[in-house]
This record gives sequence, C-alpha cells and structure tokens, in this order.
Amino acid sequence: MRIPRNYSSALLNGRNRTGGSYSLLQSALSRTGRGKRLSRNAQLLSGLKQKNNVYAGILNNTGNTQKLYYNMKYHAQQVCEYGDKLADDGKTSVYEKAKESGSTDEIAALVKGFVSQYNSMLGNLRESGSRTDNNYLSQLNSISGMNSSELASCGVNRNLDGTLTIDDKKLAQTDLATLQKVWGGKGGFSGRVTIWADSVETSAERNMEAQSSTSYSKLFNNYGSSGNYFNFFG
Repeated sequence: MRIPRNYSSALLNGRNRTGGSYSLLQSALSRTGRGKRLSRNAQLLSGLKQKNNVYAGILNNTGNTQKLYYNMKYHAQQVCEYGDKLADDGKTSVYEKAKESGSTDEIAALVKGFVSQYNSMLGNLRESGSRTDNNYLSQLNSISGMNSSELASCGVNRNLDGTLTIDDKKLAQTDLATLQKVWGGKGGFSGRVTIWADSVETSAERNMEAQSSTSYSKLFNNYGSSGNYFNFFG
C-alpha cells in the first residue's frame, strides 16, 4: 500500500484540539510516562520558539532532519515494493501476465515507478551526507554503473550523478524477453537494488528514532544550563 505524499507533512506538522500546531518532538513528549506535565512543557517550549534561538534551533533542526529521514524511508520502501514486483519472475509475475496478454504496459509502468522512487531515494541519501548514507549511495551507483548498458537497452539511461532517465518510446518498444532479463529475478537490476533499498529503509527508521531521542535529551539538558526550570518559565 502506497503512503499518501501529504502524510509526511501531516506527521511533522499536525493540529491539536485547540487548532495550534505540534511537532514530532511534542508528540513524543506527550506519550512519555510523565504525561500531562511533559505535554504542558512542550506547549511552553512552543511559545519559546520566538524568544530563544537555542530552543528554536533544536526544534527546527529536529523537524528538518526527521523530515529528511522520513522521506528517505518512504522512497526506499517504494523502491522495494516496485522492485519486488519487477524481480518476481514466477508463475504469477508481470512477465507471465505479459505473455498471456501480449502487452508489456504493466511492466513499463512498474519500471517508471521504480525509477522515480529510486531517483528520490538517491537525492535523500545525497542530502544526508552521512558516512553510512554515502556508502549506500556508492553501492547503488556501482550497481547502476555496472548495469548501464543493460538498462539502456530498455530505454533507461544512467546520468553522471547516478540518477536514471527514461526514454518512454524506447521502453514501450522493448521486447518482453529483454525486460525480463534486465529487471526480472534476484540477479536483475531491480532485485539487486532492492536489497540495498531495504537497508536504507531500516537505517532511515533508526535514524528517525535516534534523532528524536537525542533532541529530547539535548532540549532538557539545556533547561539545566538556563537555571531552575520553573523560574525560567516564570
């Protein structure tokens, strides 16, 4: 099941009962064992965003990083979903359906979806710039580089930055045997990419959790450096 694109923004910028906005961090605070007290603290922190650059910076950076990793997780998940369908070459696969129908339209649609999500995932990895994400980016670029000629035979061209561009006309004219050879099976392009995309998805999810935890600790450690918590808020 595909996740609606606006789910990302809803996750990061929702609405509370009084119509005000709340962040991922505020939502996390409200779910802790300290309940109402921490929820109240989160509301007070929201008011500080215009008064204190230290706290505002923590909240803003948390939201931006969480959004990046959420997008990375989403696009990697989509790559896996498209990739699994393209890699499947069993009796119920799109290739068997194409043999019966005489049309490769469904395969072409999957290739287009795969390429779109793949390019977005590469963009997220590049934006992150972490050592782990750079390693994923390097591995994926290596796979596409080694398969560039095969991909080109299907109308999928590799750009210098590793992203892919589709020649719609050539893709539509590619015969079924070539499509299955390039995209089908675990050893095909989609199967090999899916293995790494699954790791990207898992890593992004862990980074989201780690970012929330780190920002929570940093935020409340800063309370101590500002003096008594209750005196600070008046």
